[in-house]
This record gives sequence, structure tokens and C-alpha cells, in this order.
Amino acid sequence: MFDVGNILLVVEKVIAILGTIIYLIFALVIVKQVTTMTHQVKDKFNGVLIAFSYLHLLFSLLLALLAWILL
Repeated sequence: MFDVGNILLVVEKVIAILGTIIYLIFALVIVKQVTTMTHQVKDKFNGVLIAFSYLHLLFSLLLALLAWILL
């Protein structure tokens, strides 16, 4: 017999992992957009923007790994 609680738990885990993967793809898009922007617009804060975009990518990767390990 099917246990509804276990099925819902598995569905919740799958949705959480898919959500973190989508967020990781979003972070990759942000890095691509920031690097494209910094090539077009010359400013003294370009290095800071690139650093923040890569930090955002790193934290989203860590979040995806953490969700994969814990869930």
C-alpha cells in the first residue's frame, strides 16, 4: 500500500532540488549578463560587480550541493 506521507516527502525533495538547480541556472545567466555589460560599459566598479556576480554563483552552487546532500 502507498504511504501518502512518503510520497509527499519525495515530491517535496524533488521540487526543492529542481528549484535550486533553476536558481543555479539563474546565477549563471547573471554572470553572463554582468560580464557582457562590463565589456560594453567602462566604469570603475566593474570589478566589484564581477566579483559579486561570481560570489552569487558560488553561493548558489553551494546551496544546490547542500540541498542535494541534505535532501
